[in-house]
Amino acid sequence: MHMSRRSGFSMLELLSTMTIMAIIAGMAIPRMDLARARSDAALRQVTMLCIQAQRTALTRQYNVILSVDQVNSRIRLVEDRNNSGTFDAGDRAVWTALESGIRFVATPTALDGLSGTVSFVKPKLLDTYQSVIFRRNGAASSDGVVVFSAKASDVGAARAVLITQSTGRADGYKYTGTAWVRAGV
Repeated sequence: MHMSRRSGFSMLELLSTMTIMAIIAGMAIPRMDLARARSDAALRQVTMLCIQAQRTALTRQYNVILSVDQVNSRIRLVEDRNNSGTFDAGDRAVWTALESGIRFVATPTALDGLSGTVSFVKPKLLDTYQSVIFRRNGAASSDGVVVFSAKASDVGAARAVLITQSTGRADGYKYTGTAWVRAGV
């Protein structure tokens, strides 16, 4: 008796597997909200930039200025090595673009008494950009909020980073459609 060895899959097996995968994907994809997932990714990104600014200020013992470019959806960190509060020739600056499709938006409702797109209690303008300074002691120059979303028409996709002046802490928030809730970033 001669046994034939079969290599690969038959066309029927491939088609049935692809059909099953398509059915499963068809059920899973509508449940994914890509705008909110992108907003969540941007929330992690902005929060981490604030934490990076604060840690750099603490470890290097010079101020770090975080500036928000609302038009181009990006954030700049300036290592203010001489603590002048300005961007001088000896200072290092790094721009970071927000996740694709993320735009700064106005707050649907006030967060901790702050409203607007980028709102600081004691605003600092550096090269026309709203900015906050993370000081060598870990504190920030102002309380503030930065609000953004992947889909401006969907208030549930709004995310915000709240900066506390006294501690320099950056906390992430999600908008549920009716209220802000703290996000576990």
